[in-house]
Amino acid sequence: MRKIYTLLSILITANAVVAQISPTEDTIESKELDNVVVTGQYKPQSAKNSVYQVRTITAERIQKQGAVNLQTVLNNELNIRFSQDLATGGSDITMMGMRGQNVKILVDGLPMVGRQGTSNEININQIDINSIERIEIVEGPMSVVYGADALAGVINIITKKNKTAAYSVTARLHEETVGKEYSFFNEGIHNQYIGFTAKHKNWEFGGAFGHNYFGGWRDTAIGRELVWHKKDQLLSNGFIGYSKNKFSIRYRLDGLDEIITNPGNYLLYQQASGDTLAQDQEYLTNRLMHQLQSSYFVNGKLNFQLQSSYTDYSRQVFSTTVSQKTGKTSLDMGTGRQSIVDFTGFTFRALANYKISKLISLQPGVDINLDRGEGERLKSGNNAVDDYAFFVTSEITPSEKVNIRPGLRIIKNSVYDAPPVIPSLNTKFVLTKNLDFRLAYARGFRSPSLRELYFNFFDANHQIIGNPDLKAETSHSFTGSFTWKKVSPKEVVYTTVLGGFYNSVKNLIDYAISASNPNVFELTNVSDSRTAGVNLSTIAKYKQWNISVGASYTGFYNDYSETDDALPLLQWSAEANSSLGYSFTKAGLDVNLFYKFTGKRPFYTTNSNQQVVQAEQKGFHMADLTVNKKAFKYLSFNAGIRNLFDVDRINSSVVSGGVHASNGVRNIANGRSFFAGVTFNWNKK
Repeated sequence: MRKIYTLLSILITANAVVAQISPTEDTIESKELDNVVVTGQYKPQSAKNSVYQVRTITAERIQKQGAVNLQTVLNNELNIRFSQDLATGGSDITMMGMRGQNVKILVDGLPMVGRQGTSNEININQIDINSIERIEIVEGPMSVVYGADALAGVINIITKKNKTAAYSVTARLHEETVGKEYSFFNEGIHNQYIGFTAKHKNWEFGGAFGHNYFGGWRDTAIGRELVWHKKDQLLSNGFIGYSKNKFSIRYRLDGLDEIITNPGNYLLYQQASGDTLAQDQEYLTNRLMHQLQSSYFVNGKLNFQLQSSYTDYSRQVFSTTVSQKTGKTSLDMGTGRQSIVDFTGFTFRALANYKISKLISLQPGVDINLDRGEGERLKSGNNAVDDYAFFVTSEITPSEKVNIRPGLRIIKNSVYDAPPVIPSLNTKFVLTKNLDFRLAYARGFRSPSLRELYFNFFDANHQIIGNPDLKAETSHSFTGSFTWKKVSPKEVVYTTVLGGFYNSVKNLIDYAISASNPNVFELTNVSDSRTAGVNLSTIAKYKQWNISVGASYTGFYNDYSETDDALPLLQWSAEANSSLGYSFTKAGLDVNLFYKFTGKRPFYTTNSNQQVVQAEQKGFHMADLTVNKKAFKYLSFNAGIRNLFDVDRINSSVVSGGVHASNGVRNIANGRSFFAGVTFNWNKK
């Protein structure tokens, strides 16, 4: 049953987001305002001055791409890949060659709760894309500052805020085909969104409501079945904030109500009465995330920040049978056909920033995370994980050309043996006026999640059990990059980044066949792992032109190399991306092309004779063409073609004696689609 009353209450509940707020004493050069970052910083500052290599995706870029979910946006980035889970409607992410469990997803600097399915990953498509101001991506372990699950890095979703307008209203309608399938109500994508903000003296408040409908993708399916399942989302948020002089406080509440529908075909089984039934399933997800963030600036040398969140997340599997003769729907009481699990997560972060002198700044902080869970698929008992940490970082600047940031995190966990101390060392050197060099080492860790410790999952296709004796994953990681930026006399801006990384992970958590039952898979610390890679990207801006080109080469770990020294440790795969945009300023029109090539990925597997054989996953090209037009002061229209190369599935093949044999299919997208939308923006100063 949909919790409509809950979502309506969210709209009228005061709610707010806050990222770190800079003191009034600090100013940032106007030419760098578009590149201000906050993730992991002592204060908001330009990306050029950050000791971390930070990639930023702006709301303008999201709008130009006509994106309807976060996956569409991130899919165009180097070193980020996705695989689609058609059964649960989720999508699994990899970053820097590491799986999504190692990617920390933050909303305004606070962790999301809601890892789901057997993959144990956050579903990023459950985030309202219309509320995003920008996305900040930091590659490499951020475990000292942000704790567990940040071995590969963090993706910080910064939400929109009311900065200057007394009143503002935003509304958006988006229509899109799913391949060739579209109708006004049942097929295709139909999204609606409306939001408002207001500012009066020291107060600001606002709220938003969105409805995202995906009618599924039938493609080659027959009868009632769908290749991609139907998804219906309701998202809402609200915020209230107060700031005066050196004090600021905000509260925000985000809500999600999602239904994924998986219809089955008739003839699954026959009743004695002669009636034929079909089995249907619905995956029901509800999330409420509260945020409270506050800051107080004592003076130009000392300030305090407080961040806290509480999330209630539930996921239900609701199964029914449908009579072909009468159309009657009944509850399916088969084994594993009904379940509900509920998770709650509490986070409290408090930190201080103290500038000891012109050379040294200090940031001590505490980080408390409390996770709870209950439900049919969780082991009975105390399903709780408490994590307490103290961390401290320092920023040492012996000169304008050198920035050194060491850090330590001390951890105490109620369940697993956490590493007692996590160190990191980030450095930045200004080599010339236009060239910077960054080099970093970090000791990362990923704690076993509550699901991995206690979650049991049994149905017709799965027999999976958790393991309360899991150890934390740990890593040694090295990253480095050269950044060259130059503004020519003709106002041509060039930025080039050459980077590389190496990760060595111990106690990797994965599924293995249970020693007591060969039909059961159990989570365990299966092995160690390695990943490595290099990347090169260039951005050029000249008058109305925006051009970016990039390439990367990533080494994924080969598990079979542990038992066969003749096999390679890493298997390499290439990527390339580019975007080309041109703005017709007088006409208020811009045209953009987004492109990404994902190269073939070799891997090893076992054949039917249990022999280790080499295989590969085919490469593919993806591209979007979009057109955006401003009109009538308050309106903007966009239209475009999604997936120009009409990609839907790619094959994996086993390579034997130079002959390729098909060995499985991976779902990538649902074919070439067409979209159109309109956005209304009104504000009063």
